[in-house]
Amino acid sequence: MRSSLQRIEDLGRADQCADRVVREFLLAQGGRLECVVSRDGTVFAVPGALKRRVSRALLRCVEERLGQAALVDVTPTQLRRWWEATRPRSGSEQADARKESNKTVEYVFGAAIDRRASDVYLDIGREEAVLSFRTFGFVKRFESFPREAALELARAIWALGENAQFQPAGVCDVAFDFAHRGRQYRIRGNSMKEVRGNAVVCRIRDPSFLLPLADCGYSAAQVNQIERICRCPGGLVLITGETNSGKSTTLASLMAAMPPTERTMEVADPVEVHMPHVVHIEVEHYGEGAAEQREKVQAGMVRQNPDNLVLGEIRDQVTAAYAQNMALQGKRVLSTLHTQSCVAAIPRLLGLGVSQSLLGTRAFLAGVVNQNLVPVVCPRCRRDAHADPETDRRYRRMFGRGVRFINRLGCDACTDGAAGETLVAEVYPLWLDRSGVAHALIADGKLAELERYMRDDGPSRSSLTKHRHAAEKLRAGVIDPEHTERIIGEFGAEDLDRDDIQVVELRT
Repeated sequence: MRSSLQRIEDLGRADQCADRVVREFLLAQGGRLECVVSRDGTVFAVPGALKRRVSRALLRCVEERLGQAALVDVTPTQLRRWWEATRPRSGSEQADARKESNKTVEYVFGAAIDRRASDVYLDIGREEAVLSFRTFGFVKRFESFPREAALELARAIWALGENAQFQPAGVCDVAFDFAHRGRQYRIRGNSMKEVRGNAVVCRIRDPSFLLPLADCGYSAAQVNQIERICRCPGGLVLITGETNSGKSTTLASLMAAMPPTERTMEVADPVEVHMPHVVHIEVEHYGEGAAEQREKVQAGMVRQNPDNLVLGEIRDQVTAAYAQNMALQGKRVLSTLHTQSCVAAIPRLLGLGVSQSLLGTRAFLAGVVNQNLVPVVCPRCRRDAHADPETDRRYRRMFGRGVRFINRLGCDACTDGAAGETLVAEVYPLWLDRSGVAHALIADGKLAELERYMRDDGPSRSSLTKHRHAAEKLRAGVIDPEHTERIIGEFGAEDLDRDDIQVVELRT
């Protein structure tokens, strides 16, 4: 069956009969109607553009004149492409181009939010652009349209930001609030020049979404250890992970749990979640005068004398030095850092200018959490066996008969077989290691030994490594083993307790 877009493009200028139906209906309604009617009685309209009463009346009119009628949803871009292809644009219509682009922005982000997307991707090529959404870790194509329409869409997105302008030839950022279905969302966008055009990505965040730490997906032992390292008298606590690993959500959960009897201040770019017991300072990291502003905030922060300082992200040497200076002054500093594991935070901080001797000091580095988000297997359409018998046998030997697999065909209750996301995490509660072994290994640069120590002997032994945490959820059938390995790496014997490894006799 042909797509709605193809059917719209096939209408052409010769569809005078259907065009006349719309004109006559418009005269009866006394207003403008944003839809297209084809000669076979199909009414193409953007969802929500027609009031229910008007759409019913229009369908009755079309059925009386053309013998049949059906309503088909299309995007604003598709509808606009038909109008531009079949009618010359007048000066007034060209003046309304920005309004049409704004409608497209509203439609795109509304559709992304309804699909529970975390990111919107707009890849602009030489002739065509592709719009995609990321939901529960999976990127799925949503629509394609011409390059010029995509550039107009990008310009309209940047126009919503304060002092922001879309720059196709370079790198540019934007941040703005977006209202949808009575709720406010925070959108952060970035565009980079690509060899064929531009790569645009927009992150969607719901500032009202706050989870208690116990509901984030950590094990009970991990929750206990995170809470304990966050009660250290001073030092640096890092929430680490890759992009889209839930770091900001965890940081917000920890910030929300800080007692009102302590003074808590957040410095971020931008501030996403507002809390009544937290002082929020928004600092730009780029743009004219940004460096001078950061220096003034750092100087003022000492006089503010907070008990807890929350940094949105350690992203460069400037923010690393800021975190270091405040932690050395005895402040409790919480921040996020992009790394793939807890141990990888050490070379990452070294690369940002923090000395190895300082990292090996117990009073400085209090703890590191590393996490990933993994799709949850949809309980309705899940697959009970892997398509490859040998792969299925391998996973069942490690995790038992309870293992389940994602069905990428999906169903009405999920998105591509995923019903949500959950955390798999590991915790290095360095401050709780009274022996001093962990910090000594850091000071000596023995990171492989540090990893073995924390896995087998250190204070995190009573908790879980990331793979052991994932193994618990795999045995319960919550997550897909194959997809989990793509995110956190393959499982080995050292990642599983001896009691975890089960040899299962499979029936043939």
